Amino acid sequence: MAEALIFHYRQADNFLTRLNPAAKLVCLLSYSITVSSAPALAVYPLFLLCLIIAAAIRLPWREYIKESIFFIVIALMMGVSAFFSEGRLLSALASALSFLSMVLASMLLTDTTMPDELSRSLGSALSHVMGKYAYILSSIMEITLSMIPVIIDSTICMYEARKARGASFFRNPLKSISELSESILTDLIDKAEMYTDALYSRSYDPEGKRSSAPYRASDVMTICLSITLTTAALLLFRNWKLTV
Repeated sequence: MAEALIFHYRQADNFLTRLNPAAKLVCLLSYSITVSSAPALAVYPLFLLCLIIAAAIRLPWREYIKESIFFIVIALMMGVSAFFSEGRLLSALASALSFLSMVLASMLLTDTTMPDELSRSLGSALSHVMGKYAYILSSIMEITLSMIPVIIDSTICMYEARKARGASFFRNPLKSISELSESILTDLIDKAEMYTDALYSRSYDPEGKRSSAPYRASDVMTICLSITLTTAALLLFRNWKLTV
């Protein structure tokens, strides 16, 4: 199924690719919860941590920045909105960096994990509790993760097409955003229909049981450490807000 979907996976030998996909998903969820709950001053080191990990695995910055224009624009809008509502520059910047941190963390997952590997690991982990519904849930997540690069690619194509026709974004921003969003949504619906037909033609069974990658000691330690650090950070942030 992985070959039938667009997914930004690079074959590489680093500490992230060697981790079990389920362990990386736990890390992503833990990091997202932490950075979304963190006060403004704590967002900066969390964002720096994500940057260090991305640099360690040699993430192709030029390619990903080009494909993330849509998310960067959203982050800028969030920062501007926070600045006008609160009047604090550092807090507004932290709001934008918090969103970009979660986007970058998601890119780290998609860059080092094939969607079918993540689906198998997640389905196998949850099957002991949810039964066949675990494989249905993992299939939904697999397709959702696979659609993330499609959204990015569609956004770039639509933006470049409008730019080639001489359309100016700054001339009428609200109208441009509305028309661009409508074009992207229409294109995504068409591509989703194509993916659905491709899955049906391959007799894809979302309830089917599939083998998964084994868990190693490093995977268990990563999961436990992620949950522990997230719990400790949430308690620290709560006490921080109470004292402030």
